[in-house]
Amino acid sequence: MMARVLWKRVITSQSSLSNAMPSLAYQFTVKYHIAFLNFCTQISTPSATPPDKGLATEFFISNCGLTPQEIAKAFRYSNGVRRANSTQNFEEVLELLKGYGLTTHAQIRRVVLNNPILFSLKAKSNTQSKLALFRTFMKEEDIAKLFISNARVFSSREDKLKSAISLLQKLYGEGQALSQLIATQPRLLRVSEEKVLESFKQAENLGCHKGSKMFASLLRNILGVGKENIEQRLQCLNNCFSEKQVSEILRRWPLILGFSEENLKHHVDFLVNSVGIPLDILVKYPALFGYSLEKRLIPRYRVMEALKSSQGLKTDKIYPGIFCLKEKRFLEIYVDKNPDSSILRDIYNSGKVDC
Repeated sequence: MMARVLWKRVITSQSSLSNAMPSLAYQFTVKYHIAFLNFCTQISTPSATPPDKGLATEFFISNCGLTPQEIAKAFRYSNGVRRANSTQNFEEVLELLKGYGLTTHAQIRRVVLNNPILFSLKAKSNTQSKLALFRTFMKEEDIAKLFISNARVFSSREDKLKSAISLLQKLYGEGQALSQLIATQPRLLRVSEEKVLESFKQAENLGCHKGSKMFASLLRNILGVGKENIEQRLQCLNNCFSEKQVSEILRRWPLILGFSEENLKHHVDFLVNSVGIPLDILVKYPALFGYSLEKRLIPRYRVMEALKSSQGLKTDKIYPGIFCLKEKRFLEIYVDKNPDSSILRDIYNSGKVDC
């Protein structure tokens, strides 16, 4: 009403626009300023009762040893679990886990954090039937590993699982070897048949024997990295080592194929050209490729070079085993027992920072 009167005054020249607008602005300002104050007062009033944590949160805290933060992270994409009106299915899943020897809070906690999807699946109508399938050829301890490492296989269709298991039995045979393979490489049950056949063929072409630990490790790398990347990394190794040496490296440490070509090149360059380790000796220590250049290899190399320059070593050679020592043991032998330990400690620590 006030706005209409003011606007009429402006039109009829009863009041100038400059006189009318301040009054109008004042009315709107006061009105919305009061409303804003009332809104702030409402939201700033503390709640009389704390929010309910929910049945799921309470269950996983008391039965699985998880914290509320861990629960929120594990089930951030599982609204059905977080908003559950009953814990019956959770309890049934827990009983299944206990039936396979997973009884402690630490074990159950690992299952929940690694495979929260297991608690989204119906224990009786889904998980139990697939457990019955796994029990036909797997040992109970291997099924327990499956729960911990990749329970996602329980979300696969049962017909797909049967087809995958049938294929693996033809390729790998039955018995304990197959049980252990699936326990450590459950991805074989979820990838396509073409991918499984391709992975087996590539592992066999590398000279691995079925049933060996090396074969299982190579399968994991091939499935995880992909055929093309594996071939590129093999080519990188062949550019540095002989074919026989590459075979020896893979036999000793197949995990080397999990590292990029750039990483492999940098390690070979440093270990051979800087440290001076001959290729035929490096072949016997392929695990060196798994150590960080910046955090382990270079700092230790600098310490050894400082000892050589001060004649603190009996030999000019740096043996590969030095890099394999645990940090505490390395420092005890080559740093702390030396009269110049403080200087060597600085060299060791600065090596980590500089890199």
